[in-house]
Amino acid sequence: MTREAEYAGGMMDKRLQTRLWRVLLVIAIGGIVSSPFRSIFADDAPATGSGLLTRESQHLRLTSDVDDPALLDDLIRSFEDALPQWLAFWNVPESRIANWKIQAYLMRNVDTFRQSGALPDYLPRFQHGFATPHTIWIRYQDTTYYNRHLVLHEAVHSLAFELFGAGGPSWYMEGTAELLALHRDRVPTPSRQRRMGVPGNAGVLAQSMDPFTINQLPRNRIDTPGWGRYKIVSQHREAGTLPTLKSVLKLPMELNGEVEAYTWCWAASSLFTNAPESRTSFLNAARRGSDQTEAFTSEFYRDVAEQWPVLSARWRLMMNDLDYGFDWSRHQVKLSTSDPRASGAPFQVRVTPDQSWQSVGMWFPKGAKLRFTAKGRCHVTPDWVSEPAGITLEYHRGDPLGQLQVCVLPIATPAEATIPGLDIRPVLTRTDVSKFKANTPDGSSDDSTPIPGSNVIAINEPSWVLLRINLPAGHSPVETVDGKPEAYQVQIIPSR
Repeated sequence: MTREAEYAGGMMDKRLQTRLWRVLLVIAIGGIVSSPFRSIFADDAPATGSGLLTRESQHLRLTSDVDDPALLDDLIRSFEDALPQWLAFWNVPESRIANWKIQAYLMRNVDTFRQSGALPDYLPRFQHGFATPHTIWIRYQDTTYYNRHLVLHEAVHSLAFELFGAGGPSWYMEGTAELLALHRDRVPTPSRQRRMGVPGNAGVLAQSMDPFTINQLPRNRIDTPGWGRYKIVSQHREAGTLPTLKSVLKLPMELNGEVEAYTWCWAASSLFTNAPESRTSFLNAARRGSDQTEAFTSEFYRDVAEQWPVLSARWRLMMNDLDYGFDWSRHQVKLSTSDPRASGAPFQVRVTPDQSWQSVGMWFPKGAKLRFTAKGRCHVTPDWVSEPAGITLEYHRGDPLGQLQVCVLPIATPAEATIPGLDIRPVLTRTDVSKFKANTPDGSSDDSTPIPGSNVIAINEPSWVLLRINLPAGHSPVETVDGKPEAYQVQIIPSR
């Protein structure tokens, strides 16, 4: 399997799963807190032999055959930094884990741990990591980031056992663990780095003195070495095989190390925790973690059913745009099932470069046709200024940078298992601009003159209509000299 193919939440084999879930059922019925787990796993972490290094903090004891004290110190510190953030994510008081502690093994030579009994024979074989309520095992990786990521991922599973009895069905359990394992490292200066004993390859993730933070989307490839989720999304996007949001919720309990399945679990969890329509319901669902049946998913779906068309639409937009630099603060398009129906009268909107897709604020019925005029200028780089047709000096995903684009987004959720590609078109083309200038007396135009577009957008089913300026996912708005916000001004002229 590939490195991405298995995360240690890694699925237990059928026998171990059945054994564990029976214990969970006893807990749910009898009100026992955690002692049944200890009866099963009490011997998971016996004393190990010589030649191993151990580091210990309040909530983690880490033992390893990797002769790298600085790495072990980094893993311990990162775990303790992440723990209060995980509790805050779930709104759980720190007093709940006052006496909680887990044993972790970072293993270069797995046989060493099997022979000592630290890695029990009854556990299934795994490529990267595995978790039980009180013990986690990680196979040593070749980057500091990925060792740290796997320790955090597995620790989230163990913490979910402690707080909620388990982590829910696979889409929720693996998605949440992956969400809370993604992180941005602290970045000390070289002198402080040596003083803290941080290894030289740590701290590649950020370019500032930001503290260690979890639940961070990667800004570029070097942020998360070995984490290949965006590549998988891109491959499926190009192949037209991206799954619908509902199909993610139907994933089986045993993912069998399928890298694509883990990718969709993570992406869905990221959406649900950032969309205002689902965040509260998603976080509250953790309290039902001991239920790993379809009932868990059915209850969550009931909680958000009224807003499912919006969530499904957000998923389609996310899957189209997800790439390095994706930032939820730029991708929170305002959509609502309460948006008014378009009246049929012309109206104007402003489209700004600080946000990605921007709704025109209403929906359009089947049969409507839309024409556009547009004007204005905005910086797409500190040195380049674009008009609505975009610039041909640089392209993003095959279209001119700065191009004003329109997307017709159906309100109905897709019925198939995969989502159809988005209907995205330019509002103005270079040909539109050339024709307009040719018909202008002096052969020129300025940004105060609206230019009519030749594209007529037909609405084939009830839909939202969105506009955006074509910019990379990680684009940061350029601060202008006069400080005035930049935008394209767009007039939309409906007809039938």
